[in-house]
Amino acid sequence: MESKYRTTTALVLIFVFLLSCPLMAGEGGGGETGEDGDSNAMTYITIGLIVVVGGLFFLDVLAGSGGETVIADTVPDQIVETGINWDEAFPEEELITLAVSVFSGEEGSGNTVQFINILNDMVGDNIAVYTDPLDLGTDSAVQQATMAHEYFGANYLIFQVEDSGILQYGIASPDSILWTSTDQSDNSVLVIAEEVLQSGVF
Repeated sequence: MESKYRTTTALVLIFVFLLSCPLMAGEGGGGETGEDGDSNAMTYITIGLIVVVGGLFFLDVLAGSGGETVIADTVPDQIVETGINWDEAFPEEELITLAVSVFSGEEGSGNTVQFINILNDMVGDNIAVYTDPLDLGTDSAVQQATMAHEYFGANYLIFQVEDSGILQYGIASPDSILWTSTDQSDNSVLVIAEEVLQSGVF
């Protein structure tokens, strides 16, 4: 802003000087001495105006170069590489989803609901249990686990196997059977839930 005012002032001085030249020339006296005096006065005025105008333009140049220097000295912040993989240092814990197929027997459905409720109370924050028992037919445990994954997004299926008076529970994925319990005929639903969580599968 100051540079703009100095430039305007210099232009005004030049304009005034150009207007005043004819007036000074016309005021000359009748003798040679008067003309010499006027000539000397004009010379001094011209020199003075040149010095003033030159000084103003010189200040403009200094102001302009100073502004450029400030911009050049401004260095953007650089990103410092730490060499640390923060995704590995603080990995996001993946949520594991469990589903439970309907247990056999007359009270199978009710026992399955009770098992799911107990399991929900015992699992950690990284495990979610599908709230309804799944009736997936009579296919193999792996096929049932595949259907549970495709239709309900379950990572694992907990199933029951009853054969010749032996009652077992297992965990299956869409790829294979991952764990099978020992005979749980005499154990409560709570004990069975604890056995499943201690299987080491999840």
